Amino acid sequence: MHKETKINIENIQGSIWPRLPKYYETFLFFKIRETDAFKTHLRSFADKITTGAKCKAYFVETDDLPQATPGKPRTDTPPEQRKPFEAVNISFSYKGIEKLVMQRRNDRLDDELHIRGMYKDMVFEGPDDPHLLAPEYKPPEDYRGDNDDWRVDGLFIVTAQTKDKLEEKIKELETGFNVGTASASVAIAFRKEGNLRNADGKAEKAQGGTVSLHGKEHFGFEDEISQPQIRGLDPEPGKGEQRSIPPGLIFTGLDGEKANQPRWATEGSFLVFREIEEKVPEFHKYVRESSRTIPSFDDGTGEKLAAYLMGRWKNGSPVELDPDGTKPEYVFANNFDFKKGHTQRKNTKCPFAAHIRKMRPRADLYVGNDHPDDMDAEEVSANHKVTNTNIILRRSITFGPEVDEVEEAHETKKKRGIYFLCYQSDIRNGFNQLMARWASNRTFAPNTGIEGGPGVDPIISQRNRPDHPEGYVSIYDKPDDERPCKLPLKFVSWTDQRGGEYFFTPSIEALKTKLSEE
Repeated sequence: MHKETKINIENIQGSIWPRLPKYYETFLFFKIRETDAFKTHLRSFADKITTGAKCKAYFVETDDLPQATPGKPRTDTPPEQRKPFEAVNISFSYKGIEKLVMQRRNDRLDDELHIRGMYKDMVFEGPDDPHLLAPEYKPPEDYRGDNDDWRVDGLFIVTAQTKDKLEEKIKELETGFNVGTASASVAIAFRKEGNLRNADGKAEKAQGGTVSLHGKEHFGFEDEISQPQIRGLDPEPGKGEQRSIPPGLIFTGLDGEKANQPRWATEGSFLVFREIEEKVPEFHKYVRESSRTIPSFDDGTGEKLAAYLMGRWKNGSPVELDPDGTKPEYVFANNFDFKKGHTQRKNTKCPFAAHIRKMRPRADLYVGNDHPDDMDAEEVSANHKVTNTNIILRRSITFGPEVDEVEEAHETKKKRGIYFLCYQSDIRNGFNQLMARWASNRTFAPNTGIEGGPGVDPIISQRNRPDHPEGYVSIYDKPDDERPCKLPLKFVSWTDQRGGEYFFTPSIEALKTKLSEE
């Protein structure tokens, strides 16, 4: 079946592409109280859902398109100088879709993990520890996998540039669905609030405007670098960068989609929402202490080891191109392709198990030991004609306060971390593959020549039980070492996976027709 390659940006929700402009973001998880009333409210509110076209126009006007330029650092804009922009997007769990659309053969939204939900997927079959999950994302204690009525029906995403405008937009949304009244069509089950670090501008003022936290997660690394370039939406990748991807890897019903979703779902996307707590003092302590065990990493700060565990220095410069952290021209750079071969042990650059390499392996997926190490990355890609299809678009935001001196000197006292959001046209092919099959798999990537495998992702891997093998990362100390050091990770105690849910983000047309028809 031929599928379209052209995307109507007036019809897609802006959080998918190009992203919602935001300093503040609130997530309202809801349950549908009365289906017919909800459909009526949805039809009336559909024109207020923020499209990709509206977001793109804002970014063009403010000269702030999401594709970061190598060597160009992100900067904070003080609250009083931000051009206003408020947005609302809406997504549905499978429980919500069931209430709105009769699940007949031609209308059935058919993604097995969307149907199951994150709890069944990541606890029953995946690596999540139910004891670590936040109560909002898990069923009652007597749950046996039979009744899923505890799951939410949907998610409103509300964003703004300032806190007061965010609250105004939330009130407008609540008015549209009569929230809090006897005629409410939805009930807000719970609310999560995120913001970019230094969204209020106070840190900038306190430090003379010299420090930018814009775009950094709480461990201090630049976030959302190396997003896939979508064919027909984004500029073509530059020399040495990863190939652009067909739109169907992100949007349903378009060229490149692996599944065959119903026609009404075209130009939608499956959304993963996941809450991740970051324990910053614990991470800093680990890299400081562990770096002393590897001579070439013993810098007294742990900064080099932290960079090699992540795969990028905190300014966004990739270890693969900038192994010593001395080349600011590579900030945000993506013009590299991990290469491997039988002499990989002589390469002290990015570890195979580094977070960015586990999550986007690049050439690791299709270069075997039979290829010479001096083969150019573009030649490898051209010869194999391979595009990695395990692709996600990340749209995360941080939450929680900054670390104070007392915490940094001892241990985490306050909750902080990332609300991780990603979009894809197939959850198993996207998020599930990365999280459940790559991150905690010590033998991935294959064919590395490292005994026992390269190790696990040091940022997000999970080890549920003491009888599971202890995680480690293989790191070479010197170029001529015969074998790498195996750095023990224990339980990766600086990151807690707190759970979440799977949603579907429909097109504007679907909101106005199929999902709200009487």
